[in-house]
Amino acid sequence: MKKFVLFCIFLFGLTSIYSQEQTTVVPEMRDRSRWDLVWRSAVLPGWGLLHAKEYRKARFTMVITSILVLSELKGHKEEVERKEEFENSRNLFIAYSNFYPQPDPGMIIFLANYQHSKQDDLEGVRSRNDLRLALLGAKYILQLAYTYWRGVQWEGENSAGFDLNIRTYSQSDVRDQVREPFGMDLKYRFLF
Repeated sequence: MKKFVLFCIFLFGLTSIYSQEQTTVVPEMRDRSRWDLVWRSAVLPGWGLLHAKEYRKARFTMVITSILVLSELKGHKEEVERKEEFENSRNLFIAYSNFYPQPDPGMIIFLANYQHSKQDDLEGVRSRNDLRLALLGAKYILQLAYTYWRGVQWEGENSAGFDLNIRTYSQSDVRDQVREPFGMDLKYRFLF
């Protein structure tokens, strides 16, 4: 698993170096769209920021996402182990109580306490895994929102959204033959 993480970090480093070299040779002259950054970040967190030439933020996003994903995988593995231990303790309690017609009350209490402690361990691991998953989901949503916000600045002049032009009829305009003192002309366009 450590080799996979090191490979990902190395690969992301090479990607950013290649992107830096490519931008110095060929400047980007096409129309930009913030959605170009957002879909890239949705597929692989940090990819959109790499595309927007935000190398430090992209690396930070990729590293944090990798750490949270690895933590989630480790937590899942730990949950499987704790679940197996709980099932073994339950089976031990059932086997002991069914095997002996007159079981020892002290042993029954010991096995019941052992089973409950394993159940508590399993519930603790599940709650930590739920917290890790919530952190990963919140980080994913926040990085998409930040990438969208960064994409608004990245678009520059081609920015999308509302273009609202308000003028009153009382202003002089060649198109308007009749000038009413009260009234306005609303123009808007949607570019997404």
